[in-house]
Amino acid sequence: MSRLTLAQLDDRYAALGLCVGAYFAVRLAQLLVSPLVPSLRESFGVTQGVVGVILTGMWLVYAVAQAPSGAAGDRYGPRRVVLVALGCTAVGALALAAAPSPLTFGAFALVLGVGAGLYYTPATALLADRFDDVGQVIGVHRVGSQVAGLVAPALATLVGARFGWRVAVGSGAVVAALVLGVVTVSGASRSTPPRPARTDGGTAVRPHAALGVLTRPRVAFAVGLATVGEFASLATLSFLPAFLVAQHGLSLPEAGALFSGYFVVVAALQPVSGWAADRFGRDAVTGGLFVVGAAGYAGLALTSDAAFAVPAVALVGVAMAWGPPVQARAVDALADAERGVGFGTVRTSYILVGALGPAVVGTLADTAGWTVGFGFLAVVLGVGASALAVARLGGRAW
Repeated sequence: MSRLTLAQLDDRYAALGLCVGAYFAVRLAQLLVSPLVPSLRESFGVTQGVVGVILTGMWLVYAVAQAPSGAAGDRYGPRRVVLVALGCTAVGALALAAAPSPLTFGAFALVLGVGAGLYYTPATALLADRFDDVGQVIGVHRVGSQVAGLVAPALATLVGARFGWRVAVGSGAVVAALVLGVVTVSGASRSTPPRPARTDGGTAVRPHAALGVLTRPRVAFAVGLATVGEFASLATLSFLPAFLVAQHGLSLPEAGALFSGYFVVVAALQPVSGWAADRFGRDAVTGGLFVVGAAGYAGLALTSDAAFAVPAVALVGVAMAWGPPVQARAVDALADAERGVGFGTVRTSYILVGALGPAVVGTLADTAGWTVGFGFLAVVLGVGASALAVARLGGRAW
């Protein structure tokens, strides 16, 4: 990389800081729902499976928005798409707080999913244009998401207990609107370095071109690994507090505190896993994280003593640092000109399947119990770790 001036360095890190804040805002709006699942069930009179389907719908729409957001970022500039994402997130969270019925709540959850889904791909492209150490930068960027997970349970518990779940959910709209204002007036994300000439014929999302990207062995394998991690991650985000209350006998505030602790672990390890992936290899780090996570989920599923919940949740938190190595693996497999539409297509693919996590685990919990629901997550991560081991032992350069 050519020598950078101090002003250029300041601009890069200011843009990174803005993206961390923006990711915090969009993820907070989504994560405020999970700690409030018991209140939602009581207010609307629905089962865990219904809540799981609603959350799966939100994540499915979130997934579908990834590739179009990458194309829009290529055409209109990533900063503009980030602004639209923050605005849509604020509107969606506000509407969600005012929902009068389960049906409208589910519909507004889709709006929130669109807003959040528009954000990540153009933000990643914006940062990838500015930094060479993609894995480490992705790790730092994702800290915003994990800090949101740390704040969401406490905010939901405190605000929800005093003012009700609607005000708690609406607080996410306030945060998104504030960050939207900061990004709008800031000049740090305005200038984007020139991007390489496109080789895919334009910025539109073309099904044939997208399929061509996804059928490359290196990209397809990265998508498979990300699907495993996303399935477990979204199920955990949706039901960990409710699971801790039902399976381990924790009170709702205690479960919320442990949920926050989970995000402390994940946030702390995001930059570490990205750095380790750049230094020691994507696959070695990913495989180790999946094995640790499988052990954590098994511990949660097979025990009911509250004392075992803390270390098991910590192990699950370690595993959920899978994002930087797996996403960096996908970025490595894409040409520079594909980091908008191509990376968006990758994210759409794995989040679409991963979004089934809340519905599957919620339904399993209703029909077979929490042990089966969270035990299934241990199996999923075990399959991912085994696939990596088989690929390496077979000499596959995937």
